[in-house]
Amino acid sequence: MPAPWADLPREPLAALPTPLHRLPRFGAAIGADVWIKRDDAGAVGLAGNKVRKLEFVLGAARREGADAIVIVGAEQSNACRAAAAACAQLGLRCVLVLSGDQPERASGNLLLDRLYGAEVRFAGTTDWAALADAAAQADDELRAAGATPYRLPAGASSPLGAVGFAVAFFELLDQLEAAGLARATVVHASSSGGTHAGLAAGRRLAGRGPLIHGIGVADDIHPDMPGAYAELATGALELLGGDGTIAPDDLWLDMRFLGRGYAIPTPEAGEAIRLLARTEGIVCDPVYSGKALAALVAAARGGEVDGPVVFWHTGGWHALFAPRFGDAVLDAGAPRG
Repeated sequence: MPAPWADLPREPLAALPTPLHRLPRFGAAIGADVWIKRDDAGAVGLAGNKVRKLEFVLGAARREGADAIVIVGAEQSNACRAAAAACAQLGLRCVLVLSGDQPERASGNLLLDRLYGAEVRFAGTTDWAALADAAAQADDELRAAGATPYRLPAGASSPLGAVGFAVAFFELLDQLEAAGLARATVVHASSSGGTHAGLAAGRRLAGRGPLIHGIGVADDIHPDMPGAYAELATGALELLGGDGTIAPDDLWLDMRFLGRGYAIPTPEAGEAIRLLARTEGIVCDPVYSGKALAALVAAARGGEVDGPVVFWHTGGWHALFAPRFGDAVLDAGAPRG
């Protein structure tokens, strides 16, 4: 039978399937059987979990005749960087509406945004509702100038974007079966909700598979984060022909590792990032994946891990090259030499 997503528009952007492999030295260090799903792997621009979402939303944009993309995000947004790279590859104009004020120097993801030719606009605010208004204004300006824009939410996290991770869930099922892992738990970073929602929709559609544990790294993108995730998951499930709804109580979302807020590094994340880097040569950032990794380390050391655990590396390592994030990881982990 054809896959339930076969008729949905899709642009092939990611090198799939991404690898799944064991982390023997890291696992030994924290006392757990740890595997890693490597969505961080791939081209510099098109690496990370956002690319799976963009395959479907940009597929829809092109089917609708769009010639420009508008997307909102933070200064070091992975979604914006991936959108900029994808638009360069597909020949689409890319307008990024970023939070805050323009920094004196472009670094990390912002440097890549500019390298890929995106038009970057700083909104001068960190309020997500105000950012959405600024994106709507950019959309209107493009239309008035004769363009056909397609506007994306933060993280490209729409029901269609979440479909990318429902597909990813089936990809993981095949890999777990090939590795002989009858049961496992997935741990991943969760912010705008598309990854979490898509995995939940995929699990509901499959009727089996690993438990999904989302680690919250933002709490202000939606007024009701669990409710928004559930709405995205239900929307993705509907697009895939699944029955029923997914409720907030169906989602496991742990906010204990957020710290003082989105994009504010925590000591626990820094420790976890250094441990993974020094045992396996794999890096995470302190905004997204590092906080999820910290949750995994705490669970393992607290004796809360039962069976194999898959750390879904959602990418984001580019932010380490922004001085305030790279320094936060290294300064807490002296010596450096």
